[in-house]
Amino acid sequence: MYPSRGSRRGFTLVELLVVITIIAILIALLLPAVQAAREAARRSQCTNNLKQIGLALLNYEQANKVLPPGMISGVATNSITYPYDIRGEALGTSAGNHGTSWMLRIMPFIEGDVISKVWASGKNNTTQGFWSPVSNAGTGPTSATFGPAVMDIKGFYCPTRRSQIRTQDQPLLPNRDRTGASWNWPGGGTDYGGCAGRHGHAENSNPYRIRTADDATAISSYYTPTGQYAVPGEPTTLTVIKRVGIFGRINVATTIAEIRDGTSNTIMTGEMQRLTTETAIPSSSYGQDGWSVGGVATLFCTSYHGGNSALPLINNRTALAPGSEHSGGAHFGMGDGSVHFIQDTIDKNIFCLLGSMADKISAQLNPY
Repeated sequence: MYPSRGSRRGFTLVELLVVITIIAILIALLLPAVQAAREAARRSQCTNNLKQIGLALLNYEQANKVLPPGMISGVATNSITYPYDIRGEALGTSAGNHGTSWMLRIMPFIEGDVISKVWASGKNNTTQGFWSPVSNAGTGPTSATFGPAVMDIKGFYCPTRRSQIRTQDQPLLPNRDRTGASWNWPGGGTDYGGCAGRHGHAENSNPYRIRTADDATAISSYYTPTGQYAVPGEPTTLTVIKRVGIFGRINVATTIAEIRDGTSNTIMTGEMQRLTTETAIPSSSYGQDGWSVGGVATLFCTSYHGGNSALPLINNRTALAPGSEHSGGAHFGMGDGSVHFIQDTIDKNIFCLLGSMADKISAQLNPY
């Protein structure tokens, strides 16, 4: 007998498996392209974030004739130009306190007027830190006393890494004192920071602190800390003031005129490494987080490799160095407001010198 007219022959199992295999191959070929397209979009957004931060800084400079200080501190070993103290302790009681960051200063220029006003008028006033009363220092705040410091700001997060504080980022927040006491901050992180220069920047121990511009005692006592890259041919006695970057001084604001190496050849901002373990050297330098926190949370230097000279100066897993979750490098904003992706294979001499603003040594960035 012959098949009736109009009858259909179904797929055999072999044919079906062939079709499935072809579809799987096509998906496998397409998936990397889709992922690459998504990462390209994320990189574009990351670039835009840094452009907006750079624009806010330049607008701040137009309004104030100076850029904001890298860190504001009121500790006893520093000149008390601004009486902010992030820990909420009485001013001058501890030389290891963090002050507030430069990012807090630009809030009015990135549509953060409300945050700026709440900070200035509420519990976070000019005589106290993030919480009140001062006597709570060392015991930790309650959830009601955090204030605007824990607000997640979308433009401060790199979309490749995160869109808000994640569980794995909680240990990075400034939620503890040196004894490890937890304060459990719920948010307020940042993936971007300012360039302190090519020296160990404003942190807890004296060799890493830049104070007032005329502090001759502090300047003469500085040395090149262990774990930093040194440009060949430079004198080992080079004063740290020559290594200073735009945000390299506590309580001191940088003017555009001070950027003598040229704004297009000086790094102003960049992406921060967010370390889930404390791998930094020295041990007092935590891989902290938090856009309003001065110090290692919002500053990086362009010369730190943590004692391993074979490591690059970008993405080297040390808290004082910049880095990102992008493959092969990180984005950096220059003093003129431009943003460039710099590969972590960049010549160390060039990258190191791009961090300082007035060392009179020629270094020019060739965009990648």
